[in-house]
Amino acid sequence: MTSKIKYCACATVMALVAMVSCNNDNCMGNSTGIPLAAFFNNDKKVTISNLTVYGIGAPNDSTIINNTNANQVYLPLRITQTSCQYVLNYNTEGIENDTLTFNYDIIPYFESRECGAMYNFKITSWEHTYNAIDSVRIPDPMITNSDVVTINIYMR
Repeated sequence: MTSKIKYCACATVMALVAMVSCNNDNCMGNSTGIPLAAFFNNDKKVTISNLTVYGIGAPNDSTIINNTNANQVYLPLRITQTSCQYVLNYNTEGIENDTLTFNYDIIPYFESRECGAMYNFKITSWEHTYNAIDSVRIPDPMITNSDVVTINIYMR
């Protein structure tokens, strides 16, 4: 009887090891770099009230956030184009919308066999309107799938 228990335990352990070794969930995070923009006043992070952000010319519903308080927002770039535009609507009377434009290079990147190909972006230039935005800084123009702030938007 003891040998049957040992055999079953050994078979169970081997089956578990086989299942874990065949697992393809070793790929963490996004498969494409997505810039994370944060809002600042001077060097202090701030929250923008009632903010709506949407893409210009994006397919389907391009609303990223809708009438929400936000201190940061993801601004996804398209792999089918080399520029994107976003509108920041402050939903406040007397403050006009701002538009952000990003031009970038698309860089395919092979991560691993489990994860496959990913896309990184290198922002080559950017423009913005000056209604509520004072300036935009991009300290490192290489956008990867790291979850870090890559675009600093300084508000007036």
